[in-house]
Amino acid sequence: MLKLQTHPLLERVPCRSFATLMELYESNYILMRRLAPSLRSMEGMACSSTNAGVDLRLTIMERSPYTTTLAMSHWFDHDPEAVEPDLLLRVYHDARLAEVMPDTPVEQFQLWEGERPDSRSLEWRWEMNRFLNRWLRYCLSEGHGFSVVTDA
Repeated sequence: MLKLQTHPLLERVPCRSFATLMELYESNYILMRRLAPSLRSMEGMACSSTNAGVDLRLTIMERSPYTTTLAMSHWFDHDPEAVEPDLLLRVYHDARLAEVMPDTPVEQFQLWEGERPDSRSLEWRWEMNRFLNRWLRYCLSEGHGFSVVTDA
């Protein structure tokens, strides 16, 4: 029988470690930049529509020299009150990271069996940011994107 060998350094980094969380934040940043290349100059609310599905809305909540806080959700035509997943995100432009904010309402998510972990915990951040990563990939695969419209 063949035995697969793993690299000793890979054995030391647990799957849900702080180091892998930072990699996830970096990946989220890259995906956000692909989705909204002009995020640093965006204002207010923007909507992305595709022939394939549901509109995607991005709302700038707060901006500082190094960060942008935004809300992003799908917007369903049949029920204007139905916005999901309705994530609150922070993009750190200088550090090139993006994360789900701890005060994001996540009651609708069924990511954990039993009691939901504290939003400041590594487990909560890892699961929510993994979800964000997958959702951003999905949005990009659907053809969503935000760009700044300039006056000609």
